Amino acid sequence: MYILITGGTSGLGFYTAMTLAEDQNNKILLIGSNKVKGVKAVEEIIKKTKNKKIKYLEGDLSSIKQISMIAKDLIKEKFDILINNAGALYFSRMESIDKIEKTFALNHLSYFALTNLLLQNKNIKRGGRIINVASGAHKGIDIDFEDLETKKNYNGWFVYKKSKLCNILFTRKLSKFTSDKNITVNCLHPGFVKTEFGKNNSGILGLIIKLLMNLFAIKLEEGAKTIIYLVNSNEVNEVTGKYFYKSQIIEPSSFAQNQKSADRLWNESVKILKNKGLTL
Repeated sequence: MYILITGGTSGLGFYTAMTLAEDQNNKILLIGSNKVKGVKAVEEIIKKTKNKKIKYLEGDLSSIKQISMIAKDLIKEKFDILINNAGALYFSRMESIDKIEKTFALNHLSYFALTNLLLQNKNIKRGGRIINVASGAHKGIDIDFEDLETKKNYNGWFVYKKSKLCNILFTRKLSKFTSDKNITVNCLHPGFVKTEFGKNNSGILGLIIKLLMNLFAIKLEEGAKTIIYLVNSNEVNEVTGKYFYKSQIIEPSSFAQNQKSADRLWNESVKILKNKGLTL
């Protein structure tokens, strides 16, 4: 299989790539914004697995222009699997180069824009699978469509929770469009995984994340299991639009099952990207 993994140079994405590379028939492309980490990740995977079909493509997925450039670079590629995994948590409000709130830009719009461009360019094969890494953090919160970029009353944790809700709503809506292409779309909660996630934040909040990771987080091996299952299992050949945890379909929050929200998020995302120069 040919597998594309965003955010594949560290943490959960890297471990997933390492595990999938153990199958010598798999070819893997990692996308990440840090070239040094990307090159090192490829070298480590090849060294450990002896699979030389591992490559890296540099790109900042919070940038609409760079997402478009990535899609152009991949115009001739045909993927069996797309794993949308890139994401971050920002306790202080930041904006992307496009002046979009950065959590929303990276955690949702990167999934939305890259996936749609790859589908438009027919980069994903019939019978292919799209896997969106979401989170159980989506529970207990709804989207405020009047303030999608949280310009008022910013709270980094709540904004992250909303972005993970977006991942599930996106999965729900996208699955309606891909069924005729024989492409499945599913999302998952990997669990609270011990990674570098959130450690980009300094101060007391950054220390709290480190403490929680050390006390409660599961190993990368455990966190990657559901992703690997969704890549390889014949049990999900016909399953689409679902939310998984521990390799089982579970119900997300009621907010995540709201079709009107899924429809509106899709339309608002198209509008935002169009305003920034990307027409889907």
